Amino acid sequence: MSSSPAPRVLVLGATGFIGRAVVRRLLAGGELVTALARARDGRSAATRVGAALGTSVDRGKLEVVEGDLAEPEGGLSHATRARLRHDVATVINCAGETAFDPEYPERFQAGHVDGPVSLLEYLARGRLSTWAHVSTAYVCGRRTGVALETEGDVGQEFHNPYERVKLEAETAVGAAGVRQNVDVRIFRPSAVVGRGPDTFGGAPSTVLFRFIRMAAALARQAAGAKVSLRIEAAPRARFNVVPLGYVARSIVRLTRCRLSTRQTFHLVVSDAPRQASTLDMLTERLGVRGFTLVDGRMAALTNPSALERRVRLLLGRYRDYLSHEVRFDDTNTRRALNRLGLAPATWRPSDVHHLIDQALWGQDARARRGPAPSR
Repeated sequence: MSSSPAPRVLVLGATGFIGRAVVRRLLAGGELVTALARARDGRSAATRVGAALGTSVDRGKLEVVEGDLAEPEGGLSHATRARLRHDVATVINCAGETAFDPEYPERFQAGHVDGPVSLLEYLARGRLSTWAHVSTAYVCGRRTGVALETEGDVGQEFHNPYERVKLEAETAVGAAGVRQNVDVRIFRPSAVVGRGPDTFGGAPSTVLFRFIRMAAALARQAAGAKVSLRIEAAPRARFNVVPLGYVARSIVRLTRCRLSTRQTFHLVVSDAPRQASTLDMLTERLGVRGFTLVDGRMAALTNPSALERRVRLLLGRYRDYLSHEVRFDDTNTRRALNRLGLAPATWRPSDVHHLIDQALWGQDARARRGPAPSR
C-alpha cells in the first residue's frame, strides 16, 4: 500500500511583493511549496515565479501551477484541482489586485472573495486544515483611534474599494472556514515596506523609495543649503509602516505553529513613531534640511512650489493615509510571537537607515560598491 505524499503548502500570489518573500522563507525552512500564479504579459507562470524568486532558492521543493483566482475554478484543470486537494494541507493566500480603484470590478471581486472561497471549499474536501489569509490593517477604513485585532465590520466607511473588498474577503473566507472546519488565520499588515518588485503590489514601498531617492538627490544638489519643501500630512499621526521581512517571517511562523483556531493578527509596529519623527529620521540620515509636514486636513498648501506639486503627485492616493490618525493594536500578535521567541517589529533609526540603504543602493548594488556611506 502506497503512503500519502508529504503535505504541501500552496501559496497564492507567489510573484507578489509579500508572496515571493513568503515562498522564500518556506523553501528555506524545508517546506514543499506549490506556487500558484498567473501567466502575464506573454510570460508563463513558471517564468514569472522563477524571476520573482531568483536563483537563491531550492527549486527542488518548488512546484509552479498556472491559475487565476478570478477565473472559474481558479483557471485550473480538473486533474490539477484534484491533485491539489490530495496534496495541500496549508494555503497561504497572498494574492489579490491592489489597485485602489479597480478597472474591472467583477474580476476584482472574484479574485479577492469568490475565487478564494471556492478554492477553500474545494480543498477542504481533501487534506486542507489551515488557510492563512493576508488582508490589510486598513480594513478599519476611515476609523480613527485604536483599531483592535478582534474588530471587523463595525459599520466603518472606507477610503477606497480595496479596503472594502479586503474586509469582505476576510468575512467570506472566515465563514467558509467555519462551514468546512478549516482553521482560517487572518493577517493584517499595515503599509509594508522593503526591497521588492516595482509593481503595484509593492506600491507603498515603491512610493517611499522614490521619495527617499528624490530627497537624496536634493541633498546632493543643495550641498548643505536648505531645501524648502512642505508636505501635506498629519504630523502627529502615526507613520504606520512595517518591514517586509517581519511580515513574511510572522506569516510563516504563525501559520505553521499550533494555536487556538481562527485568530486575527495585526502585523504592525506596535508603537509606530509619529510622522514628523519619521521625517526627521529620514532627512537627518540623508543630510537634507528644510522639509516640513503641514496638516493637510486643516487647509491645502498655499502657492505650492513646483517641487511641492511634484511630491503631491508622487504621493497620489497615499496622501489619504498620511492624514489618517489610527493606531493598530497587536496584543494578540505580540503574545503569539513571544511564545515562539520572535521579536516584534521596530521602526527605530537603525531600521530607517537600513531602508534608506535599500532604496539608494539595493542589496546587489551594495555588494558591488561596498557598504552604504554613513554620516
